[in-house]
Amino acid sequence: MDAVQDGNHTSLRLWHDPQDRLRIRVENRDDCILVHVEGEIDYLTADAFREHVLSHATAEWRIILDLQDVRFCDSSGLGALVGLWKAVTARQGRLVLSRPSPVCHRILQRTGLDAHILISPTLRHAFAKVAGRAGAQPSPLVPNARQDAS
Repeated sequence: MDAVQDGNHTSLRLWHDPQDRLRIRVENRDDCILVHVEGEIDYLTADAFREHVLSHATAEWRIILDLQDVRFCDSSGLGALVGLWKAVTARQGRLVLSRPSPVCHRILQRTGLDAHILISPTLRHAFAKVAGRAGAQPSPLVPNARQDAS
């Protein structure tokens, strides 16, 4: 496992195998963290993914996951996303999934989680949502969770 610190940016390469399964880059921005995720969130990477994101959470528990470059997400990956959501909402924080790839968008829709976890089509919109400025309302599933007002 390689972690590289470069100012406010942290890059982590979880595995060195030829498939290069998952890359995570964390940026500290405006009292939140922006996590760029690239690759596969699956049974081999899900636990490390969740733990790495939680280890970088700020005191405000505001997290944006940029899922644009996620190529695959299985039930373990979905479990990691739900685990992050539960951990953040339990601390009165806010988790926003930004720019989900088609594969992520499909799994969120099919499971109904798109109605409960904040999802944003752009990073700019995600920053507004994580700051509480983009029309969120409590989710019926988890107290103090947030969702889009649609």
